[in-house]
Amino acid sequence: LPIADTSKEKEPQKDSKEDPEDASSEEDEFEDIDDDDDEMDEGEEPTTCLFCAEVFSSISKAIDHLDAQHNVNLSQLQKKFQMDQYSFIKLVNYIRDTKISAEKLLSTDQALWQDEKYLKPQAYEPWLCYDYEVLKTDAVDAQPSVQELMQLVAEQSKLLQEANENMERMRTGYKELLQKVNEDGESKASGNAVPRNNPNFDKEYFNSYSHFGIHHEMLSDKVRTSTYRSALLENEATVRGKTVLDVGCGTGILSIFASQAGASQVVGIDNSEIVYTAMDIVRKNKVQNVKLVKGRLEDTELPEEKYDIIISEWMGYFLLYESMLDSIIYAREHHLSPNGIILPSRCTLSIVGYGNDILYGEQVEFWSDVYNVNMSDLRKKSIEEPLMEVVDPQFTLTEPEQIANFDMMTVDLNYPNFTYQFSLKVTKPGRLSAFVGYFDTLFEMPNSVNFSTSPTETPTHWKQTVFFIDQPKAVKEGEVISGKIISRRHKEDVRALNVEIEVFGKKHKYSVV
Repeated sequence: LPIADTSKEKEPQKDSKEDPEDASSEEDEFEDIDDDDDEMDEGEEPTTCLFCAEVFSSISKAIDHLDAQHNVNLSQLQKKFQMDQYSFIKLVNYIRDTKISAEKLLSTDQALWQDEKYLKPQAYEPWLCYDYEVLKTDAVDAQPSVQELMQLVAEQSKLLQEANENMERMRTGYKELLQKVNEDGESKASGNAVPRNNPNFDKEYFNSYSHFGIHHEMLSDKVRTSTYRSALLENEATVRGKTVLDVGCGTGILSIFASQAGASQVVGIDNSEIVYTAMDIVRKNKVQNVKLVKGRLEDTELPEEKYDIIISEWMGYFLLYESMLDSIIYAREHHLSPNGIILPSRCTLSIVGYGNDILYGEQVEFWSDVYNVNMSDLRKKSIEEPLMEVVDPQFTLTEPEQIANFDMMTVDLNYPNFTYQFSLKVTKPGRLSAFVGYFDTLFEMPNSVNFSTSPTETPTHWKQTVFFIDQPKAVKEGEVISGKIISRRHKEDVRALNVEIEVFGKKHKYSVV
């Protein structure tokens, strides 16, 4: 048989023995290329600062520069705004587009760069390719610097200032809304019946309670919050095993107090967006028997129809402003069990004669000469709109007198409409320039508690309501000041009040709005 020529078959085998050596050489070349890529990945490219013209040899040096020179720490931004890779790309493009300064960026509380347009490609720069996810692992928990603490203090101060301004903003908002609704012709009441809460006003009203500032102001009012807490916790025998309805629950603090006092079930209702935060608070504190509902009480079906206890912090300026008592009356009529109770049980309204020449000068006479400009036309406005202020009790000139008493079990929707003839005995001589209104809140329980917004008591966020008169009057000790005060629900804005004080032969009209 012929012998086959296998030389051609052996040759490939020789080549296969040489392949590993060749492959190894090629892999080394690829490793060298990878090493080069790693060096490039580390950000070794010229990088321009986000806030100044300085250029750095790498992005890591640029990041250090941001922290050292501009106080912009990317890790802190990441935590503050919960930023991902795309968020940082948007931020870089936003900074380039708006030329925002580092100071303004640090002061913002919102991610202003959320618009999708900031994801659109722009000129290439290393900032857009950096892996910002490494910030999560690179970040270390450390004690805040002095500068960071100062910034935190500044932010808290800003929040406190906002808290003080929110209530005034709410009042202004009511005026603007009233004007708008009147123009639209949507706020006309039918017949002579007392109107229930108007949904158009309620929308603005409930929105005002969605802001953090108002709740900070109320919760930090120790007199208010601690009294409600004492009323529940010091009367556990009354609360234990009972069902509780918290009307206008806000942050849910009263609902939680009721649970701590032994209530079997607590339902809180609020038509403000804050109720969603309250739900998180309840879950975080592992309060199992509190259920919160978003909605307007008059239009919402509750988990249970009847409740043993109705609790609410419904009081407004001059007690009756906001007319939230309307909702308490509705709750009593539709949701209170037989033999149930309402907390607080009773509220009283009082006035006292007052004479502080400095305050009168600042608030009323001020308009006579404003930088050498006569603005006396505004003087009347300064009297018509009562001042909400914590007044100095040393300028009280008369004994106080109670002008209204509201029992929560019997009060009806006509409560804002009353007339009272007062006789205030002067306790010391002075120039009477105003009447000051305040209220007392009573929890008539086995262990009774109460609080007062009187000028002689610890100040609260309700302050006092100052009704200035047009012409101050000199009074003598022992003299009796006789007059009449008339309160009426505002015809269009059911949450506002019209007040008239007739004294010293003259009528003074006020709008508590």
